[in-house]
Amino acid sequence: MKTAIEKNRIKNRREERQRQICQGAMKIFRKKGFNATTMREIAKASQVSLGNLYNYINKKEDILFLIHNDVLDTIYREFDEVLASYEDPVEQLVNVAGKIYDLTCQLKDEMLFIYTETKSLKRPQMRKVLQRESQFVATIESLIEKVAEKGQLKYEDPDLIANLVAFTMAVYPLRGWNILPRRSKEELRASLIQFIMRGAGVPAKEIRHCIH
Repeated sequence: MKTAIEKNRIKNRREERQRQICQGAMKIFRKKGFNATTMREIAKASQVSLGNLYNYINKKEDILFLIHNDVLDTIYREFDEVLASYEDPVEQLVNVAGKIYDLTCQLKDEMLFIYTETKSLKRPQMRKVLQRESQFVATIESLIEKVAEKGQLKYEDPDLIANLVAFTMAVYPLRGWNILPRRSKEELRASLIQFIMRGAGVPAKEIRHCIH
């Protein structure tokens, strides 16, 4: 019987190999697209045999699901770090929005891949992914409600603001090709934060104070 330590080691090894496969697959997806990529090409790019590949994934959709979850794991982890770094709800909200932007810039290829290929997921995987995304938006919504409790928010639909924060701050992978020639990434970041927060009624001086 395997000990808890051995089980954890096996789990970590499996997750590490899955990350390796996802990284290799992304190289091919960028060149050929999701639908045109074969499992043999993924195995070669991941430096694993085709037979061994099937020990970790069953089909291409599993890779899409893993990439989606890995991106969400990263966002959740960074989200928690921001919340722990600031006490004021306005500062938390502004810096969460900024962190979403930073991560979508850092994970540009993965984010674009998710937006364009999520439709390829099977229904059970789609439900799980959408549930996790809904939970993330709900976390932003609860933060917005804290800002509202302080009387620093005029707009009365926190759920709509939360969805706008999640979507607008992720605009770089989708529209960066057209936006960035006229401004830097840093300027775009500040402009998006101002756009969202001022639209929600957060006082301008509070926003300027909180942008880092």
